[in-house]
Amino acid sequence: MRWLVLVFTLVSITVIADEARIKQAITGINPMIQIESVSAIDQTPFFEVTLTTGERIYTDAAGSHFIAGDLYQVSAGGVKNLTDIGRRTDRQALLNGLDESKLVVFSPSGEVKHRLLVFTDIDCGYCRRLHSEIEQLLENGVEVRYAAFPRAGVGSESYTKYVSVYCAKDQNGAMTRAKQGETPDGATCDNPIADQYQLGQKLGITGTPTLIFESGEMQPGYAPWQDLLKRMNQLGS
Repeated sequence: MRWLVLVFTLVSITVIADEARIKQAITGINPMIQIESVSAIDQTPFFEVTLTTGERIYTDAAGSHFIAGDLYQVSAGGVKNLTDIGRRTDRQALLNGLDESKLVVFSPSGEVKHRLLVFTDIDCGYCRRLHSEIEQLLENGVEVRYAAFPRAGVGSESYTKYVSVYCAKDQNGAMTRAKQGETPDGATCDNPIADQYQLGQKLGITGTPTLIFESGEMQPGYAPWQDLLKRMNQLGS
């Protein structure tokens, strides 16, 4: 068994040396680049480098060649996007830190079959269109959970409207009226709007609505409720 332990030790030392070499090569390009992790990709000559910005690049063990973009694995079972799988894992980790008690939640009266997280902007036209179909989603057992992403940023008019909705005594009613174009009654309180906006930025969200399924898959933009329900049934989430 000693030889087996020796093999694993040598492999570990080699991997650590490769990681150090890769980090040195990348930071040598630009010292401002911050690396979150370096990991070998099984059964390939590639290493995946995750930056603190959430971006991923791929390199060889020498750190002399880099690929920016998605990495795909082709097998008898089809094509698999390895980069997107990594993004989903990161997404779920970030979302695990999301305080669900600080979301504006629309729950069905019966069994909850699916949960859909929506990063939304009060004034976004397609966000309003999605909300106009919320009753159909609720009737089909979909719980819609809203997180704030005022596209114009913290302190903007859309931000202030979202704060008023969140701080209203009837959050759901205030949200629906705001989505119908009414200006919500001004209200302030301790709120998570800025934190949710910053979380959206970490997730790579640039527009609204952005939908995140329980599987961690993210879909930008509006889709009819029938399509969303079909997608959730397929994902099993």
